[in-house]
Amino acid sequence: MKNAQVEGKHCEYENMKTDPEININHIVAKKNYTKIEIYLSFLYYFTPIINYKTMPIRISKLIIVFIASISTLIVSAQPDSSVATITASDLESHVSFLASPLLMGRMNGEKGLEIAAEYLAAQAKFLGLKPANGSSYFQSYTFNRGINDPEKEETMTLRNVAGYIEGSDPELKNEVIVYSAHYDHIGWYGDKIFVGADDNASGCAALLEIAQAFMSLNTKPLRTILFLWVSGEEIGLHGSAAYTRNPLFPLENTVVNLNADMIGRVQGIADTTIYNPMSGQNSVFLITGKQSSDLQEIVNQIEESIELDFDYSLSGTNHPLQIFSRSDQYNFVRHDIPALCFSTGLHTDYHTSRDVIELLDFNKMEAVTRAMYKIGFEVANSKARIIVDNPFSGWGNRNR
Repeated sequence: MKNAQVEGKHCEYENMKTDPEININHIVAKKNYTKIEIYLSFLYYFTPIINYKTMPIRISKLIIVFIASISTLIVSAQPDSSVATITASDLESHVSFLASPLLMGRMNGEKGLEIAAEYLAAQAKFLGLKPANGSSYFQSYTFNRGINDPEKEETMTLRNVAGYIEGSDPELKNEVIVYSAHYDHIGWYGDKIFVGADDNASGCAALLEIAQAFMSLNTKPLRTILFLWVSGEEIGLHGSAAYTRNPLFPLENTVVNLNADMIGRVQGIADTTIYNPMSGQNSVFLITGKQSSDLQEIVNQIEESIELDFDYSLSGTNHPLQIFSRSDQYNFVRHDIPALCFSTGLHTDYHTSRDVIELLDFNKMEAVTRAMYKIGFEVANSKARIIVDNPFSGWGNRNR
């Protein structure tokens, strides 16, 4: 989730103990990926350059969990069992990779972010998602940083990752449900690496599991499902802004955006102030502007069928923390596309080196991810498109 006051931490190479020069093409040259090949290639090329004495290397557990997760993709599930393919162990395997210290905090413009992008694209291909940008899973975009100070203006080119499942209905397949999550984080400072396990390896893993669940269906949803992993979130929501400026599917055909941002934590003993709102074991914040009563009705029906409670207390534009406008769903909202952002909250480890995988609750992550899948499934298979009866463009200055 984007910091409300600081656009991330820019950490220079001279602050590092080493200056690794790794050619990413070594890792991505092979096009026919398997999960284990990605892991072994990554470990082969990156393990020799790590010199940090304090860096936790989770190699053995990461590989064991990852190999175990492969078995869940072998059998095609029936519609009523597809949600069961979303598991805590699979979520952990993906987060273990994306939040590994070897990715150096996935900072925008650095090699670790590129490795994360290649991993997500490889997983999208492995799952059977179609590339959303012609024959590519990548959408590049360029923007200027430091525009308030011309002397420090900097051009940066980053990439979104996008894959989709084509809808099964000849007409409704032209309408799109977008699942999104940002995969960048804030990098490192000195010998401290901000691995961003919750922010937002958790959301990225959720999208992979949701994609797996949809792909396990014998009959695909009526509408098309797009899975969009965006970069540039931590420095200004640039990836989602770039997508909505140059959408891979027409915005007028985009039915809803379901965004995952920090979905892996439970309230801790330190999370006691108004600046650290956190959800409990069986709840999750659902951040929304309530743009569609049809969508809200679907959400209410799903909530009644699960053991997870939806907490709307961070919603709207009047909350003092402005969470509603600090993650990527906001760029969809601005185009009158109904959006829901799922988050377990802003813990005291947010944007620190303490946001690590050991503190994630993967059982809760499983519950949140399954809820997101169920909501998207219902919207995707509804005979009628949900109506936007409270569009952002009509909000004006009134309270939301």
